[in-house]
Amino acid sequence: MQKTINKKQNGFLKGVFVLSVGGIVAKLIGAFYRIPLTNLVGSYGMGLYQFVFPLFSLLLTISTAGIPVAVSKLVAEKIAIGRRDHSDKVFKTALGLLALFGLVGSVVLFAFADGISALQGNVDASGAYKIISPAVFFVCIISAYRGYFQGLMQMEPTALSQVVEQVVKMAIGLSGAIAFMPDVVKSINFAILGVTASELVALLLLVVIKKFANKKQPVLTKTKDAFNTKSTIKQLLVLCLPITMSGLIIPLTQLVDSVLVLNLLKVPNATGLYGVWAGPVHSLLNMPVVLTLGISTAIVPAISKHYAKGDDVGAKQKANFAIKLTMVVGLPCSLGLIVLAQPVTQLLYGGLPFDEILLASDMVRVAGVSVLFLSLVQTGTAILQAGGRLYAPVVFLFASTVVKTLLSVVLLSNKDINVFGAPVSSVICYFVACLGDLLYIVRVQKIKPRFNEVVAKPLACGLVMTVFLLATRSLFAKFLPNSVCVLVLVCLGVVVYLAMIVLLGVFDKKEASKVPVVGRFLQKLYQEK
Repeated sequence: MQKTINKKQNGFLKGVFVLSVGGIVAKLIGAFYRIPLTNLVGSYGMGLYQFVFPLFSLLLTISTAGIPVAVSKLVAEKIAIGRRDHSDKVFKTALGLLALFGLVGSVVLFAFADGISALQGNVDASGAYKIISPAVFFVCIISAYRGYFQGLMQMEPTALSQVVEQVVKMAIGLSGAIAFMPDVVKSINFAILGVTASELVALLLLVVIKKFANKKQPVLTKTKDAFNTKSTIKQLLVLCLPITMSGLIIPLTQLVDSVLVLNLLKVPNATGLYGVWAGPVHSLLNMPVVLTLGISTAIVPAISKHYAKGDDVGAKQKANFAIKLTMVVGLPCSLGLIVLAQPVTQLLYGGLPFDEILLASDMVRVAGVSVLFLSLVQTGTAILQAGGRLYAPVVFLFASTVVKTLLSVVLLSNKDINVFGAPVSSVICYFVACLGDLLYIVRVQKIKPRFNEVVAKPLACGLVMTVFLLATRSLFAKFLPNSVCVLVLVCLGVVVYLAMIVLLGVFDKKEASKVPVVGRFLQKLYQEK
């Protein structure tokens, strides 16, 4: 029995590890792409580039955010009760729904491109909307495949397709942007074409992977219970509606920014300011969040399997570990960004004017703590969804979005605060959503993480790391070039943080061995301790 539990736990952690590594590689490629693109087209060009993504992401969330999670949940439940043939039929049903949603989304985005760009305040973005519109359809189909594989706890296809997306996008986007400069609009349009092409290639890759996977699977034996397509569609829609709505937090907040920043800032370079916020700053803030995205993605099918078998204790244990792991990973990322904001920004975006580098680093300092809040929102929402508490995250989503909108209106209109109203309102937005999710998990879902282990000890470790970085960054900056200085500080910060985790006993010996990437290293340190 214990071996079975350990095998399932290791399967979950393997999924977390694969998704995290795939996400990290994809984000690194994406960051590497955005750095030369930003340096090439400038803040105005990045403003145009970023204009299309809030609405594009919103359409994708509406079309795809709910059904893939619902697919992974239903597939995991079918596998848990021995109905593999039904899991394949769940995938085919979802594929048909997502194809329909994707087609509608693509047509809507193309048809209303001119009006949308005019509403946002810059008609130069119209062409970009039309070019990216087919990607909505491609991503919808991709999501059905990813949801199916995740339900089987096979995270490799998702991770591989994410990496391929970024490689294709970078190759096409950068080559086109370079070819058409100094015409910023044409360069950005070609960069957007890279996004559409990357989704098509990723889709073809997943189709091929599934074809080969089907050949390797044994012939499925049909169960006595007939598969009910109408009932499955109903289940998918019932599950996906609240999941979709709860997944809207990021695209909604970005859409609020894209509309309000340009219309409320009474400065001539509003597009450039938005480009700094939505380009370099968002990239730096989103990069560490991918480390915890694997946790939230893998936790839904992992916990769903426990609930499907009536194992509430196993589900709660897995949820507790996911929350602790998210806190341990997200906290140092937030603190590290705040402390090293300027040298990191200067390293990655040195092609920007120095005043824009300073502006970006100041905004990163203000919004740095949102990395932790957003990471906890992702994990908390996934735990609630896996436990059947589907509508609770929706309530917290809309509350946080309302707060974000009201604060943005007030702060962006204030000349003294200016564009900093965007990062301030974002931090408070994610805090509201995070607090709501965690309180509901504790009070209603009866999952009660120990404060000392989940909050106090990681916070103490993070503060020691922060003090160390503050005390040494000026010293290293005097003797080392910025690129080497950043690398040395990041490595030393990680070492100090890991040492404090061991000294304070954040994980027990069993948990330490299961931590992705550094598990064996931590286990050896615990044994020596």
